[in-house]
Amino acid sequence: MKRSSIGFIVFLVVAVGAIYGLSRLTYRISQQESTPPPPSEAVETSLEHTGEHEHGPGCEHEHESEGGFMPTGSGNVKGSPEAKVKVVAILPPSECQAPTLRVLDEIAKAEPKRVRVEIYGMGSPKGMQLLQQYGATCASIFINGKKDFTLTSGGQTRRVICEKSPGMSYQSTDLIEIVHMELKRLYGKGFDEKTLKALREKGKQIVAGGHGTTELESPKAKVKVEVLTPSQQGSIYPLFAETIRVLERMKEKFGDDLSVEVYPVVTAEGQKRMRELNLNGPAVIINGKVVHEIPGPNKTKRKIVTAYSGGASTFSPKDVADVVLAYMQQAKK
Repeated sequence: MKRSSIGFIVFLVVAVGAIYGLSRLTYRISQQESTPPPPSEAVETSLEHTGEHEHGPGCEHEHESEGGFMPTGSGNVKGSPEAKVKVVAILPPSECQAPTLRVLDEIAKAEPKRVRVEIYGMGSPKGMQLLQQYGATCASIFINGKKDFTLTSGGQTRRVICEKSPGMSYQSTDLIEIVHMELKRLYGKGFDEKTLKALREKGKQIVAGGHGTTELESPKAKVKVEVLTPSQQGSIYPLFAETIRVLERMKEKFGDDLSVEVYPVVTAEGQKRMRELNLNGPAVIINGKVVHEIPGPNKTKRKIVTAYSGGASTFSPKDVADVVLAYMQQAKK
């Protein structure tokens, strides 16, 4: 009887110890699960779930350097220090500024002896120093100390202020005209005719997203297409970019029978065509019109409007192709 009592006591002690150990283990596991992750891990997890990015929407995303001409802390400088025309750009490394940077690069390459181009990041010590020196508070481009100019083209005079993002108070291609004007003022001669023409054409290509016009023009064309493109930052730009790609493929097929010209609505050519056709925005002009009536199925007539009106019933690249094909068939009759 005595031995059985001792055995029972030993069993009881072991059981209590096991229960205590198990409870401690359970407590530790629950503590680990409830402990929040370190701040850095919490931020990463939050971003993964929300899909948000540090820079947010719009034009604040950093942009990879194109041609190594993006603004840097130490500055990016091209051209002779003796040049009388000096361009100083203080810009953020954002997508919105890419067309301006590329245009400045072309200007610097065109006139390295007479034009000096300096580009600094807004957040760099030099950039902040220059902004303070010029009394500016936002992205700015100064040509010989000024950023406010008056330009005249096509009989129209307008004020241009080279600040913020292109498309607001200035266009990237305006810089070509301003530098040309300053060269004439300080040297008595601007860009030579060939260089100016090449710069203007290159500027149009840059602003239009790389789509050129010269190679697609055809004076004897049976069908002439003019594409007035919106800003690359616009929500409808992909529609026009795809339309241009479709037209380029059609150009390969029809050759000189098809002429395609592309220019942004913000250029002098774009503004001129908008006034002539009483347009309010981007459009695809085909044989001088944006309203077309072409043959439809079962001997019906189909009406297609190739001007963007802001509504849901906008045209498609296929609509443009259908109109071009219809006019081609009419021209061959």
